[in-house]
Amino acid sequence: MMKMNAGAWIGLVAGAVGLLVGVGVVMMTAGTTGIYISLGMLALFGGMFYLFYRIFFKPMMNANRLQKTGLPGKAKILEVRDTGVTINNNPQVKLILEVKNSLGQTYQTPCRVMVSRINPWAYQPGMELPVKIDPKNELNVVLDFTGNTANSAQGISNSFNAGNTDALKASLEKMQEENNAILASGRSARAIVKKYTWLGAYVNGNNPWVELELEVLPDNSPSFSAKTKGVIAETSAPKFQPGQEIQVKYDLYDNSKVVIEHS
Repeated sequence: MMKMNAGAWIGLVAGAVGLLVGVGVVMMTAGTTGIYISLGMLALFGGMFYLFYRIFFKPMMNANRLQKTGLPGKAKILEVRDTGVTINNNPQVKLILEVKNSLGQTYQTPCRVMVSRINPWAYQPGMELPVKIDPKNELNVVLDFTGNTANSAQGISNSFNAGNTDALKASLEKMQEENNAILASGRSARAIVKKYTWLGAYVNGNNPWVELELEVLPDNSPSFSAKTKGVIAETSAPKFQPGQEIQVKYDLYDNSKVVIEHS
């Protein structure tokens, strides 16, 4: 997320002042003709300035405001569209979201967000993400980045408060122990990802902790549905989106116990 820092405000104000000074100089030095030239400059550069404000600065101001004052909610990505806009080679995408507010009501609304050029598949249909909702206009929604602060001491950045960090780490360690047991003795199978849900935490950098809903397809027995949690590599996230086929291992005596075999 781009922020309206001091540099952005300085650039915005300096651009406006520069435009006014330029128009004033032309008017004073070019006589009557200068008035028409100045009006043309004002229309041209003023229009460009307004367009730049609408595309870049206004969304940043809106996002910064809602990070502080918006109501928390959850959203599922229904569609991802390219807007054709890039900043520092980072593309902007338009997300079509199905939002669920604090009252449990659902509705659809768009949201624009910048994506890192090194991770263009960061947002995919089926993902569930935290959002902030404008209390005065529920269609005005931004992704909630307020909880994604780094915790370098434990290799975790998450949306939990500090009191829950130890519990999160313990949960991840227990999950890994259980997963290792299944990886050692379980049976391999193909599986189709039905739903991808980010669980609000990153581990050892930007590797997401996720829950996957799967349709497991054993070679010599009927298929079955299952859920699994795990940490996947950031660069592998596109391979675990709904509709993708992955490899898993499952417990022969308890089909509810499934783990990701490769990430």
